[in-house]
Amino acid sequence: MKSFEMLRLYRNIDQTNLGGEIMVEVQVPMIGQSGMDVRIEVWMIEEGEHVEKGEALYELSNEKLNQEIESPATGTLVKILVQEGETVAVGDILAHIEE
Repeated sequence: MKSFEMLRLYRNIDQTNLGGEIMVEVQVPMIGQSGMDVRIEVWMIEEGEHVEKGEALYELSNEKLNQEIESPATGTLVKILVQEGETVAVGDILAHIEE
């Protein structure tokens, strides 16, 4: 795997330029050794709130562990697409952060 691809997977983001603003897509990371589905347990930041890169953004779990996931960017959490309690797959888009 190319180092750029590894960095993108590590950061779990995809950036889209919309009208001069950068929109960061928050994606489900792979946790543990397998690519099994995970559940969004809790959002620690609400829509409209400011978040710092590296700050705990949400918690997810699978049958083996719970893990807090850090924000991939600094900005405003403008839209949560997946609500608490929903099950998602690795790579699914969970939210958008406007930088």
